[in-house]
Amino acid sequence: MSRDIFVQDIPPGIRSVAEIPDAWRPSPLPFGRAEVVATVRALVPSADFTAPTWGQVVLPGAQIEINVPDEPQLGGVVLHIRGGDQTAADEFVAQLLRRLNVRAFDSDSETGLFSAL
Repeated sequence: MSRDIFVQDIPPGIRSVAEIPDAWRPSPLPFGRAEVVATVRALVPSADFTAPTWGQVVLPGAQIEINVPDEPQLGGVVLHIRGGDQTAADEFVAQLLRRLNVRAFDSDSETGLFSAL
């Protein structure tokens, strides 16, 4: 399994990417790299963020690479999920999004949006 999750500002209340107004322009996320790193490490203390723009999370049955620029305010964060245990990956992503209070696009979702468990 391989899929990508794109965290960014998404219009509130939409249930599908088809509902995004043509004139919509996303705002920067209300946090930066430091907050993403702290939140990921609260969920998975062994997360590796030694690279300046990447992090790596190893879960039982799944591996997630996190592209998070070294900026105080972010336009987006990308999670590259690899491995066969989609449930473990989805649980991690759902917890991360809840804690950061954001939504995300999901390359494998019929709606185009990540759907929390």
